[in-house]
Amino acid sequence: MTKLVGIINITPDSFSDGGACFDADFAIQAIAQQVEDGANIIDIGAESTRPGAIPITAAEEWERLAPVLAALPHFDDADVHFSVDTRHAETAKRALAEGVHWINDVSGFSDPAMVEAVRNSKCKLVMMHSVSVPADKNMVMPESQDVMEALLMWARARIAALESAGIGRSRMIFDPGIGFGKTARQSLTILRDIGRFAALEVPVLIGHSRKSFLSAFGHSRDEATLVVSQYLAQAKLDYLRVHDVATH
Repeated sequence: MTKLVGIINITPDSFSDGGACFDADFAIQAIAQQVEDGANIIDIGAESTRPGAIPITAAEEWERLAPVLAALPHFDDADVHFSVDTRHAETAKRALAEGVHWINDVSGFSDPAMVEAVRNSKCKLVMMHSVSVPADKNMVMPESQDVMEALLMWARARIAALESAGIGRSRMIFDPGIGFGKTARQSLTILRDIGRFAALEVPVLIGHSRKSFLSAFGHSRDEATLVVSQYLAQAKLDYLRVHDVATH
């Protein structure tokens, strides 16, 4: 059964919610609501990776995350796991010490320091493909490239690298990075051919929620998100990363 990964952005400039959860108290309330709404995993991020976002340091990131992660023990009785969305090794180490279950790295664990930070833990690793971080609309995969073959090749290389570092395949989750360096056409191709990723023999996560390519459907982004989510659930996708957990 497809599991829902709820999104909590502790940033002042989120593309989808305009910083609604930037205040720690509001973020904790939003987490509680997503738990009630039925999220299986809640992914908490403190650095925006939207196009035009300004990168922040690990220290700044942790300043935003710390008060929110400190509240996670309040949810120990809930049937939910917590993820931290970070590309900083120091943040990952600190988050794991706070008991999070997943590290979601938009840079695909390309930094050896990040691999070392997670290597001896038991956490799940979401390895996302991206052409650039933050996303840049001017930096995309060539239209002439076979996007599926390129993503499969990248994922196999990352799986091999993590395995060589002593990390078991059972801990890995692949995210092809919808919208991160892909044109709208390429994003739609990924969704159409999603079944090809089964060859990787790791779970697959898709984060399509409210992204700009959905405008091609001619509906609001929330409506289009649900249409795509239903299609992916019927295709037996492992994880959907979404903003609106309740409606899903």
